[in-house]
Amino acid sequence: MSDKRPIYLPIWQGQEGEGRCQISLTLLDTGDGINGLLIGGEKPHVGGVVLALPRPSLQGEGWSADLYITPVPSHKDVDVARTVAAALARQLQCTVVLTAGIHSDHLSPEELKQIICHCETLTLAALAALSTG
Repeated sequence: MSDKRPIYLPIWQGQEGEGRCQISLTLLDTGDGINGLLIGGEKPHVGGVVLALPRPSLQGEGWSADLYITPVPSHKDVDVARTVAAALARQLQCTVVLTAGIHSDHLSPEELKQIICHCETLTLAALAALSTG
């Protein structure tokens, strides 16, 4: 007889900002890597995927990550996703897959800075939560 117990996967979720600049990060711990979703703005969507594989630093100190990036043509969502995925992979020393889709029409330079800041804040919060538990 097969084992029919439900699979339990811990989930971490955070949100920063509001309106056009609101960002949500959801991370699912599979037990052997992290699968994440980084979305926000007025039109959340799938704009690209980043695969981050941790490895020892080539300088001999600490950890780094090799990145494999697949953007949807003409999307720049992976620019911020690569930073988030790399930080998670380095610090948690596990494989990270991050799907990203952030869009608001005609963002000002200041709004773009806010979105990047929100992504950084969410990354730090996720690392604090996942590193302790």
